[in-house]
Amino acid sequence: MGYVKQEKHPLEYEYLQPEHLKGFDSYKYNCVDNSPLSVYVSHPFWNWLVVFYPRTWVPNVLTLVGWGFVMAGFFIEAYLDYSIDRNSDGSTNPIPDWFWFAAAACTFLGHTLDGTDGKQSRRIGASGPTGELFDHGLDSWSTVPFTITIFSIFGRGRFSISSVELLCVLISTQIVFFTTHWEKYNTGIMFLSWAYDVSQFGLVIVYLWTYIVGYQWFHFDVLGGIVNFAFTFEIGFYMCCLMSLIASAYNVHKAEKLKQPTILAGIRPAWPVVILFGSSIYWAVHSPTNVIDADPRFFFFCMGTVFSNITCRLIIAQMASTVCDIYNLTLGIYLSTIALSFYNPSNELPILRVSTLVITALHLHYGICVVRQLCRHFKIYAFDVSYLQNRSK
Repeated sequence: MGYVKQEKHPLEYEYLQPEHLKGFDSYKYNCVDNSPLSVYVSHPFWNWLVVFYPRTWVPNVLTLVGWGFVMAGFFIEAYLDYSIDRNSDGSTNPIPDWFWFAAAACTFLGHTLDGTDGKQSRRIGASGPTGELFDHGLDSWSTVPFTITIFSIFGRGRFSISSVELLCVLISTQIVFFTTHWEKYNTGIMFLSWAYDVSQFGLVIVYLWTYIVGYQWFHFDVLGGIVNFAFTFEIGFYMCCLMSLIASAYNVHKAEKLKQPTILAGIRPAWPVVILFGSSIYWAVHSPTNVIDADPRFFFFCMGTVFSNITCRLIIAQMASTVCDIYNLTLGIYLSTIALSFYNPSNELPILRVSTLVITALHLHYGICVVRQLCRHFKIYAFDVSYLQNRSK
C-alpha cells in the first residue's frame, strides 16, 4: 500500500491513500448472517443483553476488551504450557484444570463482546466503517489463539498431532476467515461463515468438558485404533474449511453482479496468502533445525501476524472498493526470515524470534495508524463517543 506522507507524530503515518478515504465515505455495511445457531441463539441473546449496556459504553472498547479476553486465554496458556506438551500422554505435570474453566470464560466473553459491539454501535448511533474495520482486523489476529489453545488439550506425541499438522489446521481456520472477506471483495456482500458461531460454542463446550472430566478423556483411539481422536478433530477443521470454500464459490457464482472486472482481478487478493501458506509449510517441513518444534509459539504467532496484516489490507480494499495489495512489508520480512534461516541455520531460532517482534511491531503500527487516520478523516474518536453529543447540538 502506498505511503502518502509522514506526519510529525510517528502514529500519524498515513497508510491510506485518497482513493481509500473516498471509498470509505460511500461505504455501506452489507452482511448476511443466516446460520441457524446465530439466528435462533446468538443474536436473540445479544439483542437481549445489549439493552443492559450503559449508553456510554464505547463499541470499540467492547471490541478491544473482547479480543483481549481471547488473547488473555492464549497468553495464560502459553505461560502454563509454552511448548504445548504438558498434556502429553503420561504427563505428571499437566495443565491445571482451572485453566480450562478460565479458557471457556474467556472464549464466551470474547464471543459475546464481539457479537454485541456492533449492536451497541447501532444502538447509540455510532455506526461507521472505522468500527467494522477495527472489529474484523482484530478478529483476523485471533485465528492463532483459537487454534493453538484448543489443541493444547492433546499435548504432543501418541494422542496428538504433529506440529506441521497443527500448522495445517491453523491454515484451514485462516482460509475460512480470509474467504469470507475475499467473497465480499468480489460480491459486495459478506456472508458470515456458519462455522464461526459453531466453533465458538464448540470451544466453550470442549473447554468446560475438559475442566469437568480432565484432559485424559481425549486420549483415545477411534476406527479400531487406526487413528487417535485428535486426528479426527483435525479432519473436522478441514471439513469446515472445505464447506466454507464451497459456500463461497456458490455465492460468487450466483452473484448478480461481481465487483471485479475479470477473474484475475477477483483472485488477486489470494496470492499473498497462497505465498504465506506455501512458504510456511515448506519452512516447517524442511527447517534445518526443526524450528516449528523448537518454538511453536513464535512460529505460529509470526505466521498469524503476517496473515492478519494481509487480511486487514483485503478488508480495507473491499470496504473502500479499491484494488487489493498483493505485497506488504510484513510478508517481505517473513519470506526474508525463511531465506535467512536456511542460509544461517545455526541462528534459525533467534532469527525467527527477532523477526516475529519486528513483524508484530509493524503490524501494530499499521493498525493503529490506519484507525487514527480514519478517525481524523471522519472527525470521530476511536475510544470515546462524546463527539455524538457535540453532533446532536
